[in-house]
Amino acid sequence: MAEKIRVLLIDDDPDFIEANSIVLEASGFEVLTAGSGAEGFEKVRDQEPDVVILDVMMEQTDEGFAVARRIRSKLRSEVPIIMLTSVGKVTGYDFNPDENPDFFPVDIFLEKPVPPSILVSRVREVLKKGDDQ
Repeated sequence: MAEKIRVLLIDDDPDFIEANSIVLEASGFEVLTAGSGAEGFEKVRDQEPDVVILDVMMEQTDEGFAVARRIRSKLRSEVPIIMLTSVGKVTGYDFNPDENPDFFPVDIFLEKPVPPSILVSRVREVLKKGDDQ
C-alpha cells in the first residue's frame, strides 16, 4: 500500500485545525497539526511533511510569512506551502506569490474561509507541480 501524503496544518485556531483535519483525512491524507508558528517549524524539521498549509496571522500579524521564510531558507526549500489568509478581505490587497517570491515564499494563497473541495484540490495541485519539476 502506498504511503499517505503528509499534510501539516499550522494555525492558532483549533476549530479550523479540527474541521480541516477531518476534510483532509477523509480525502486520504495523513494530517499533522501545529497550533503556532514555532511548533509548525519544529514539525517541518522533525516530521518532514509533503505539504504545509499555513495561516498568515497567528501570534504576530505576519507570523505566517516569517515561518514560511524560515522553512524555505533553513529547512526545506522545496516543500510546497499553501498560505491561508483573510487579510485580503480586510485590506483589499491581492497576494500574489509570483510578484515577490522572497517576501511571499509560498506556492498558493487562499482566502479564508476556504471551501473544503478547494483546499483539497489545491493540495493536490501543489503536489502535482512538485512531481512535474
